[in-house]
Amino acid sequence: MDRLIHVVGHRHPDTDSVCSAIALAHFKTAMGAAGVRPARAGVLNPESRFVLQRFGLPEPELLESGAGRHLVLVDHNEVAQAVPGIDRATILEVWEHHRVGDLPLPEPIVFHCEPVGATATLVAEQYALHGLTPPPAIAGAMLAAILSDTLVFASPTCTAQDRAAAARLAAIAGVEVSAFGQELLAARGDVAARSAADLVGADFKEFAMGGHHIGIGQIETAGAAPLVARRGELVAELRRVQAAQGLDVALLLVTDITRKGSHVWAVGHDLDTVAAALGVTWTDGGAFLDGCMSRKKQVVPPLERAFAAMAPAPVDVPPPPSA
Repeated sequence: MDRLIHVVGHRHPDTDSVCSAIALAHFKTAMGAAGVRPARAGVLNPESRFVLQRFGLPEPELLESGAGRHLVLVDHNEVAQAVPGIDRATILEVWEHHRVGDLPLPEPIVFHCEPVGATATLVAEQYALHGLTPPPAIAGAMLAAILSDTLVFASPTCTAQDRAAAARLAAIAGVEVSAFGQELLAARGDVAARSAADLVGADFKEFAMGGHHIGIGQIETAGAAPLVARRGELVAELRRVQAAQGLDVALLLVTDITRKGSHVWAVGHDLDTVAAALGVTWTDGGAFLDGCMSRKKQVVPPLERAFAAMAPAPVDVPPPPSA
């Protein structure tokens, strides 16, 4: 009997995480692999549900633990972001567009990582490379993932690869890119009406940085004013998450797509280090980052460098005396 392989994205899944898993599982099956299934590591958000309903695709299986399973990971490669039990899983491949993280990989594997706007771009390129045309529904899902992760090409993470893949996929799916992009943004619904716990936790990722445990959440909205008005409530929830998860620092980005910048609020230790890394001056633990749209490209790298510089230098151990 062929082994079962799950293609799965990160916890608190977004549209790229969900749709890349669906598309890569379909691609591998089309290439002759058996027993490959898409999965998800958490509850679908409203945008992802809209995409699956729009293209008539079933929800991927919910994977609550990776222990004892064979996994292909998409859209992440950090232990803190992976499905629970990842240390007891067999990781076969990684398809990713973030920094290289800390996965336990005792053997060489396929690890495909490129600095593009969405993992779905890399999956779409595999179809093209192998002369395969995805079904319209799968093409539509990949297009949605690209538009979602690049904020309809407004994010600084967007590349020519993303735009080219989106154009190919739109033609196959039979949709117009700009109009569909607006559908996606509308599908996120009234962000300000959601609970503080949902807002902070929906797109919250954890990182290991120089021996520090850092959590960063992000909310993307066409207008941040209603969320700024709820700052006290959101910061209180951020403090709760920091304490519950044992984080050294927790940050929340409220990204205003129209204004092309992000409000950032931070709690925890070493906030002076965070401020210096981001080039801001805190006002009650908050600041506005003009031009900041991407956690991956504009927030994580400077924080990584700052916390790595704080890590203690390795101690030189003299070699044992010769016999």
